[in-house]
Amino acid sequence: MVNTAVMVFTDHEILINSIVNIGSKLILLPFWFNVAHRKEVIDMSHENLTTDNQFSRSEYFAAIEKETGKTSSEALAYALRKDLANGEIIRIGRNKYSSQKNKLIYSHTYSEEAYCVAMEIKTEYPDVDFRIFELIQLNSFVNHQIAHNTIFISVENDVIDFVFDSLRQKYPGRIMLKPRLKEYYRYLVDNQLVLIRLPSESPKGLNQPWESKLEKILVDISVDKLISRIVSPGEYENIFPEAFSRYHIDLNSMFRYSRRKGAIDKFTAILKEYVPFSVEGSRK
Repeated sequence: MVNTAVMVFTDHEILINSIVNIGSKLILLPFWFNVAHRKEVIDMSHENLTTDNQFSRSEYFAAIEKETGKTSSEALAYALRKDLANGEIIRIGRNKYSSQKNKLIYSHTYSEEAYCVAMEIKTEYPDVDFRIFELIQLNSFVNHQIAHNTIFISVENDVIDFVFDSLRQKYPGRIMLKPRLKEYYRYLVDNQLVLIRLPSESPKGLNQPWESKLEKILVDISVDKLISRIVSPGEYENIFPEAFSRYHIDLNSMFRYSRRKGAIDKFTAILKEYVPFSVEGSRK
């Protein structure tokens, strides 16, 4: 049974919020009908969903088909891709999705120092894949605020030496290449640059590819050989619940990245301890 809940008119569109069944769950689906072109643009609203309200691809397709009459695999696949791209729904496991409308897309305004480094690498090596994570990004999650920043630059392994040599000329005395923990603390200065290897399949930023997504950050602070020893495990009880409660998390991307780092078991154990709901059925 379908009940129309709300209708909102604008100059060009009509928004109809309908309550439909996906599986055994009641879910609020808003449908935008473009008056001029008569084309439905389907978005999923997640106001009535929590992490426990999960649905499969076939359940999603059935709801879309019932509401729009679209039956072609191409149209249904497009609706799913669009909602995933918009962050309206997220993958939480193999053939498992969740509505996350009440959550935010993680973003970070990088420090001037970090941004300048990114621009220099892009200018000098436009085809090189790299990510930047600065330690002060964690200040959004931790109780003990980080006063002295470190800028971690993850670079493809086959070009990391070239990038290091280039940056060393511009930042003498404040750049390290794959340091051990003792070396890191021995030569540490504010806004220290640290170059480390970028694993394949590292999540790319939404605004700029070099930005670090939250999924990558959570893995790195847990299992990276250097970063995980800099960030105190005592902060995990704040970082992980805060991250999962406030932001969209792509579990597939996160697990894939932790697997590429050879530490999926260690990372999963940390998730089970601090956000146990996140791993239920997600690694099948």
